[in-house]
Amino acid sequence: MRPSSWRTLIAAIAVFGTVIAAPAAIAAGPTRILLVGDSITEGTGSDTSYRCDLWQLLSGVDFVGTRPAFGTCSTPGFDADHDGWGGSTTAVRIDQMDASGSFGLSYDAALVHLGTNDQNGVDFGWDQNYINTVIEPTYRTMVSRLRQNNPTVTIYLARIIPCGFDANPTSGFLGCDVTIEGGNDNNGQPVEGMNDVWARIAGDSSTPTSPIILVDQYGGFDKSNDLKADNVHPNASGRAKMAAKWAAALAPQLAAAGEQVLLVEPGGRWHIRRPGNSDYTFFYGNPGDIPLFGDWDGDGLDTPGAWRQGPGGGFAYLTNTLPPNGGSGTAEFTFFFGNPGDEVFVGDWNGDGEDTLGINRRGHIFLTDTNGSGGLPVPTDYDFFFGNPGDRAFGGDADANGKDAVFLYRESDGFVYYTNDTPVGPGAVAPTAANYFFGNPSDRFVAGDWNNDGTDTAGIFRGSSTTIYLTNTNASGGAAAPTDQSFVWGAGDWVPLAGYWQ
Repeated sequence: MRPSSWRTLIAAIAVFGTVIAAPAAIAAGPTRILLVGDSITEGTGSDTSYRCDLWQLLSGVDFVGTRPAFGTCSTPGFDADHDGWGGSTTAVRIDQMDASGSFGLSYDAALVHLGTNDQNGVDFGWDQNYINTVIEPTYRTMVSRLRQNNPTVTIYLARIIPCGFDANPTSGFLGCDVTIEGGNDNNGQPVEGMNDVWARIAGDSSTPTSPIILVDQYGGFDKSNDLKADNVHPNASGRAKMAAKWAAALAPQLAAAGEQVLLVEPGGRWHIRRPGNSDYTFFYGNPGDIPLFGDWDGDGLDTPGAWRQGPGGGFAYLTNTLPPNGGSGTAEFTFFFGNPGDEVFVGDWNGDGEDTLGINRRGHIFLTDTNGSGGLPVPTDYDFFFGNPGDRAFGGDADANGKDAVFLYRESDGFVYYTNDTPVGPGAVAPTAANYFFGNPSDRFVAGDWNNDGTDTAGIFRGSSTTIYLTNTNASGGAAAPTDQSFVWGAGDWVPLAGYWQ
């Protein structure tokens, strides 16, 4: 069930901008994001600029910054921390961030949208010499300062959005089109714009430990339709566009953190954990359904599913859409798979990037490579025996070959068994690759790639203490696997699942 990180990365390159280097992996826990900018980051009037929209698109993140809350956001749990300051040039922002201690904060990513006010620092003498001697050194100083106390930060530099003023001494902004994207100065000589400088810095200053990613906020931004009446700040449409581009650029770095655990209440309310903030919650399925979580369409993102037992068997209800925070989701496609009393689980059995279903029928395993539709049955592609009646089955890739096989959790003694094979044919028996001890009897098991190393390993949810324990090691020979992460969350009767979402 490993997320298809590179598929998401390629999509970001093709649609949203130039990725200069792959982001470095980040430590376990929420991704800390510093939002750096002027009023296009801080907000104007009563809005929070793109920050509210971006928060709605992301999970498992922590916005950081030293600036006070600004504007309103209707999303519960919105993290208002930021480092945008209206009216600031890049040079002024560096001084402000030095004074406030912003550069000394701990952050994994920095999103930088700066430059709109830099054009106010000169008169119509904007020329290549000014770019070379003032603008570019200042921009490079910003990058250097962002790295000073966070040497492994991934920096996202924006080609900034356009503004709607032409060169006019009464507009307050001097020649947006020239200063942002380049053109000819007042003497008719070619001159670079600010976005050219950001692109050059991204191209020559990215490092393996601190990648720089150029995010094209300029492309596709419509000055006529995406700006407020002031012709500088994004309106609702513009804010949504900015948030979508930031989110697409961040997706590979968020995926690098590995899969995470989510919990589902018996009544069908799902919880995504956001440390330091309220859970992202939604409803999906009916009480009594078996909750599922998988990448049904191969886009690198896991979304909900439910398996419902009926008199004639089991029906799967799947969606490719993550329901909104506080909302409800509906199935986009349904199909028949399994019999009453079967135990259903999820995995990518053929390595095509799409998760499908498996059935454990008292040690008899049936897997399908097809997600059907229209309520019709889907075929069984793998049919074999593995484990004992009463074992709980889960999909997972224990040998990092890109294909899932089957993990078993024996709740009577807390032992984990896994196979790397998916044999075909009635009567076939899958060999046990290894077994190890993890957890206590009756713990609820879950498998996932917690550290994004390509290998799925064990996790358990202990309802008695509402504690989740994760290991990054598949031990062998009956040894106990070490606990690499643990945290308290949820309620005793909630069900754990694993996956990657945005």
